[in-house]
Amino acid sequence: MQSKIEAKPRLSGVDLCRGIAAYAVVLLHSADPNRDRGSYFSQEIQYLFSFAVPFFLAASFYFMICKSNADFSFAYWKARCRRLLIPYMVWTVIYLIAKIIMFSASNQKEELNHLLGNPFLIIFYGKASYQLYYLPLLLVGTSLIIFANYFAKPKIGLKILASLSLLSLILYNLLLITGNTVDLHNDIAFKNLFNLVNYEPSKNEFLRFISIEVAWLVRCLPYFFIAMTLRYLLLKTNFSLLRVKLVYAYLLLGLFLVVNVYNNPLITGFREVFLGYSLLLYGIVLSNYFKPNSVIKNLALCSFGIYLIHLFGINIMEIYLKKTQPQLLDEVTFFSQLVFSLPTFLMSWLAVFTLMKNKRIAKYLFGV
Repeated sequence: MQSKIEAKPRLSGVDLCRGIAAYAVVLLHSADPNRDRGSYFSQEIQYLFSFAVPFFLAASFYFMICKSNADFSFAYWKARCRRLLIPYMVWTVIYLIAKIIMFSASNQKEELNHLLGNPFLIIFYGKASYQLYYLPLLLVGTSLIIFANYFAKPKIGLKILASLSLLSLILYNLLLITGNTVDLHNDIAFKNLFNLVNYEPSKNEFLRFISIEVAWLVRCLPYFFIAMTLRYLLLKTNFSLLRVKLVYAYLLLGLFLVVNVYNNPLITGFREVFLGYSLLLYGIVLSNYFKPNSVIKNLALCSFGIYLIHLFGINIMEIYLKKTQPQLLDEVTFFSQLVFSLPTFLMSWLAVFTLMKNKRIAKYLFGV
């Protein structure tokens, strides 16, 4: 299927948002060494910077669905999977080797046994390092491209797509507020549902696998249907929908900030998806007025790599601070998060930038 959406150069506003989201991930994880000793303000910062993964999901689905001349063919689906699967496998091995060396050197036999005790978790859920879960999550979401051709048909109008977007949002929100989403710490999904029938899903790896895949699919559904809705609107308006005045970019940014501050656990799913798409649309509209910048472009190109590699930087900073400023590790504060995150972010960016100069390394580590 040939799309009428015109091919465009890199969107500088989206590149800027990618960089911001990459830093947000680093800041969020900078509290992990002492997360249980965090101040109230640091916990609020964690909440405000939780937009990173929703933005990356929104951007991934938007550019998958609204890509110029996207035909949603099986070959396209395979290429997309390879771009995610190869880095996932490589980084799983890298983090696994690093942890085996670290646990062995520090004589942490219990941690080592826990790591190696269930290869299933490492292979399918990214347990070699907790940020890797995003790749199998996105792989599950990528499978929805199989249905994109059907929902792109003329008979599927705006009302149907908008209704499916709303229904999928409600379904995902229910999953969250009932406590049945994927629990990354315990590697289960639908925990409360299983508790109702007094069954432990970890006893059955196949059942656990199916439950997690279904929960991830439910999480990806609203991103998919909103992307399909946006595609329909873009085609109907010949892409003019996003060529609007700069004031709309400020409006989107304002809505993003207001919703980001708002805290209501009953609509947490709606908040998450809105944050992702409002920041993405802000970046797209801003691109009409934001001049290309080589530094921001490079940051955007490195953002995926920063996401994958930054935990090494956090470990380096933790070791350094233990020797030089151990008091910063006593409690997680906004200041300690900045001390952790800024050098980690810059180190990760520099490392990815250096590694990407080699095309073969870039292909296997970052899927480019």
